[in-house]
Amino acid sequence: MLKLIKCEFLKLKRKPLVFISVFLSTLLPLAYAIFLADANTDVDATNNMMSGLFQLSAYLLLMPLLVILASNLLFEELDNDTLKNLVTIPVNRTKLVLSKMMVLLIFAIGFMAVGALVNLAVLLIQGWNPVGFWKLFQVGIGEGVIMWVGALPCILIVVLLDKNYIVSVVITFFYTILNYLLTNNDAFLTQPFGLNAGTLLPGPLAFRWTFQFYDYGSISEELAELLERISPYFLNDIQVFGVAFAEAAVFLVLIAMVYRRREI
Repeated sequence: MLKLIKCEFLKLKRKPLVFISVFLSTLLPLAYAIFLADANTDVDATNNMMSGLFQLSAYLLLMPLLVILASNLLFEELDNDTLKNLVTIPVNRTKLVLSKMMVLLIFAIGFMAVGALVNLAVLLIQGWNPVGFWKLFQVGIGEGVIMWVGALPCILIVVLLDKNYIVSVVITFFYTILNYLLTNNDAFLTQPFGLNAGTLLPGPLAFRWTFQFYDYGSISEELAELLERISPYFLNDIQVFGVAFAEAAVFLVLIAMVYRRREI
């Protein structure tokens, strides 16, 4: 399994999409730096930069990129007519597809890590003291895991539709926008922990976890009101990653089942 993951990871060096994605992970933080003039303190500057990474890069860029990259990885052997050779060796098709999913997980973590480190560089260059940065850096890595889990349902659709890229991309686009919109809707942020959209969808799930880690020593009246409404519904690490790992297990099994039954 580790050898398969290594092989799949080495393939990424030949994919321009990966390098474009890494560039995109830095693009929004750099653009967001323009607004640092509005920050009054070091804490505000750090919070602003990292919230841009969490609420823009992760939601609007990472999940679609994961699905597009998954489409490339999943159908690479079919496009190059090498899947028959791999099966003949034999290479277990379940292990093959799971290794591809693990590569996507590494990519998601790397995407968030690169974006966060660019934030750190911007803060230091502009003379801000990055108070609380490393705590938020760890939170960003966790959000990368959540976004990877959130992309798995769309990846399952990619496998089911069998190379119908246009439909897959359209579905992923609407799914991404939906999750982003739900993070701005109190109705989904104030649901109790359980079997509901506020817990099971990656957007509200990530928001209800990441939002509690900002430093709120000095906040606006509007932000104070938001905190008062949603803080009773914050989720702890066990709840968030318990849900994430359970969802990942379900969708990984389904993806493996569908991929294993595809025609060669």
